[in-house]
Amino acid sequence: MGKREEIVTAAVEVFGRYGFRQTSMDLVAQAAGVSRPALYQYFRNKQDVFAAVAEQVTGRLVAAAHRARDAEGTLADRVYGVLAVRLDATAGLAEPRYRQELVEQAQAMGLSPVDEQLVYVLAQLLADTAEPLETASALLAAASGIGGSGGGPDTVHRRLRRLVDLVVAGLATER
Repeated sequence: MGKREEIVTAAVEVFGRYGFRQTSMDLVAQAAGVSRPALYQYFRNKQDVFAAVAEQVTGRLVAAAHRARDAEGTLADRVYGVLAVRLDATAGLAEPRYRQELVEQAQAMGLSPVDEQLVYVLAQLLADTAEPLETASALLAAASGIGGSGGGPDTVHRRLRRLVDLVVAGLATER
């Protein structure tokens, strides 16, 4: 891994811990183990660092969603796998109080939203159903709600699995 990638990886944790507003170039440099002038050799400002973080995180999540989509198992297993990627990312990447701020910052900067890409991965799984994009969008929105519903990881995963099982069973009866 090159120095730029090391900085971005360190910055993921910094933005997740402090949010966008409270993150400074000093904090990023310290976390990456580089001097502030060295950091500026790779990035012009905090927005550039954040854009690189968003790109890295999006790439990792979309790749994981593709692996879940292509895994062995039932349709419900694979849909659950894609949605679990989103659920786990939401819980693991940022402190709860900063999640919305980070999403809003990414939107304000016009960065590609990961949810939009995950909808297409889900829609590929649901291609043989009526309105696959609409169903995928609804499932992703519901998974986001489950993620914010409280309870520990086991609870939210159990709720997500129940939702997926109900939806997939309902889709089977549509045919």
